[in-house]
Amino acid sequence: MKSIAEFIAQIESNNSNYNIWVYAQQGCYKQLKNTNKSNRFSYLKRMIESHMQIIIELDNNKLKQFLLLSEINVATHIVFKNSKVTAITA
Repeated sequence: MKSIAEFIAQIESNNSNYNIWVYAQQGCYKQLKNTNKSNRFSYLKRMIESHMQIIIELDNNKLKQFLLLSEINVATHIVFKNSKVTAITA
């Protein structure tokens, strides 16, 4: 686990590509489309301010998924399948 600021700094420094998923309903998340690649980190910061739960999938990799909980300022590694969080890992 790390703070959201640390997490964002890490993906910015690695210039990582990512997908954003936000909570939709009944334990499921929906993927957002980010059409503006040049301001993708400011877009991510706005989404964190707008949503209490966000999932970030780094580099379109099914093994690198993180749940960001803005209310408690935490980013943690998760297992995410079929639009649902199936496990939270340490």
